[in-house]
Amino acid sequence: MRKVLKSYKKPLLILALAFVSVVGLLIIYQHTSVEYLMGALVHPAIIDAEGYEGALAAADMPTDDSERFHRPSGRPAINTKYSFLDLMNNYESVPVFKNPEDLIKAYYGILREASSMDGHHGGCGTIGFHKEPYPYAWKLLTEDYRKDLPLQKYIDSFKGTGHTTLLKLLPAWAPPGTPENILYYMVEIEVITGPEITNETRNRPQPGYFAYYYGLITVEDTGREGWKIKRIDYIPEDFLCAPYHGWHWDASSLVEIIHGNLYGLVDRIDSIDRHDCQYMVYAAGDGQLYRFDFVRLTNGEDVLLRENIRFAGVWKETNLLKESDQIYKLSVLNPRLKLSIGE
Repeated sequence: MRKVLKSYKKPLLILALAFVSVVGLLIIYQHTSVEYLMGALVHPAIIDAEGYEGALAAADMPTDDSERFHRPSGRPAINTKYSFLDLMNNYESVPVFKNPEDLIKAYYGILREASSMDGHHGGCGTIGFHKEPYPYAWKLLTEDYRKDLPLQKYIDSFKGTGHTTLLKLLPAWAPPGTPENILYYMVEIEVITGPEITNETRNRPQPGYFAYYYGLITVEDTGREGWKIKRIDYIPEDFLCAPYHGWHWDASSLVEIIHGNLYGLVDRIDSIDRHDCQYMVYAAGDGQLYRFDFVRLTNGEDVLLRENIRFAGVWKETNLLKESDQIYKLSVLNPRLKLSIGE
């Protein structure tokens, strides 16, 4: 009897791990609904990677590196090139943008001077231009996005937002077959907000606080109207999850476990190069060279943006992750971001 149980132990373990993964994804989907916050769709931040623990040897996190997860970044804001004063006019019209990055910078340049703190603690009087900039920012969305998110609903989605700062803007991977007029960008924003005013807290001093979000902005070249924002997806950042749970928030650990232990592609990590907030993990396996591009968020987490293979001395972007593991990469294929408008 023991021999029979032993022979079935490995298949049962695999089935159990698969069951845990499926259940975890189902829980995420069941608790996800279409919610607009600051003009974007908001998605769950949790990655349930516990299924790999025990089946794979997790890389050890440096003991002196955990502080990076607890301290917000002091990095300066991105120069958005545009301000609300540059773009405001009597007709609430906006320029035609021929460059997608200029469009995104203008969008956050407008939002930087907007606020909607009515009914929330924080500030002392009017902040910036109050709600006046929002219609201009809304006009930078595509016609379809504006239909799904009417102006008043768009403005309401910013309740409790006192200030918005663009911290990061990087090109993101576009899957093969993506139309030429569609591009994706990774963004990270810093928001100053405050708790809602209640009967209990109305006369009690309450602290304002910072919140951080990262995600994808989908932009579309509409032709006559230039580049417009087709969709925005945000994921809230957590400052307590990564330092206590999860190898998947560390660049080298993710490559070692997913591309190494799980896929058998990587035998070793050769080096890690850092350029500002970007981390390039260089690895090798079976005579093939790889480069994995990550961005480090304000909360210290490393997020995979691109996977590259060396061919004839040139890096070629590719997609190595299997469908079941797209959750580890910030792209349009990530199951957390696949929730459709209207579902």
